[in-house]
Amino acid sequence: MTGGRGGSGPGAGGSGPDGAVLSADLHTHTSFSDGRDSLREVVRAAADGGLHTLYVTDHVRRDTGWLPSYTAAVREAAGRAGRLTVVCGVETKILDTSGRLDVPDDLTGVAHLAIADHRFPLPDGPARPGEVAGLIADGRLTPDAALDALTDATTAALRSVPAGRTAHLAHLFSVLPKSGLDEKAVGRARLTRIAAACRATGSAVEVNEKWRCPRPETVRTLRGLGVRMVAGSDAHTAAAVGAWAYVAEVLGGEGEDGHRCGP
Repeated sequence: MTGGRGGSGPGAGGSGPDGAVLSADLHTHTSFSDGRDSLREVVRAAADGGLHTLYVTDHVRRDTGWLPSYTAAVREAAGRAGRLTVVCGVETKILDTSGRLDVPDDLTGVAHLAIADHRFPLPDGPARPGEVAGLIADGRLTPDAALDALTDATTAALRSVPAGRTAHLAHLFSVLPKSGLDEKAVGRARLTRIAAACRATGSAVEVNEKWRCPRPETVRTLRGLGVRMVAGSDAHTAAAVGAWAYVAEVLGGEGEDGHRCGP
């Protein structure tokens, strides 16, 4: 397992169109949280699919009690994974515009955080996307104010990652269409702020297979601003690990079968 804030970072194989980035899956789930299949099955699928790196990123909250057994299981799996590098991570949601993360206080054994916008982070805390859509429809929240809040929260969250861990932004902007907002409206200025936070913290941005986000235009802008892009299947079954369609289209390096990409 790897760690070290500001080190080689997630997806160190690169983000170019040569396929290297597609041989690492930075976002997967097992039956420890809401995945269907066991950790053993997920690791086996990654190895059989030709991946060189697998990040296991099961969902946690502040009150999650099974983290010690999870990290021990991932450590054991990494020790018997052969040529496959297995990284112990967790997926956590952003809580508010101060960048608070919904993680346990003790992250012993966790090397990486996948930071996600499962709820819409507002100054007073996380709101359901439908609530945000209602606030906008009622005129109590403007689209620009909502986008500013999400940008504030995202950049602050990157700076909130505990020392000794790497991080990436998982399914960036997936919350926007659920909240009645258009990703096109984010604009270059807000993307520039997010890119600066990524560069300052050594963090990456994920292109997410499950939610097909961010948009290709957003990816091009972030790349142009010096952000490292990585691939995440957001797999909740072993069969979906490292299975690329949208990601391959956006990042390049598609395999011969148009499905999986090996090293």
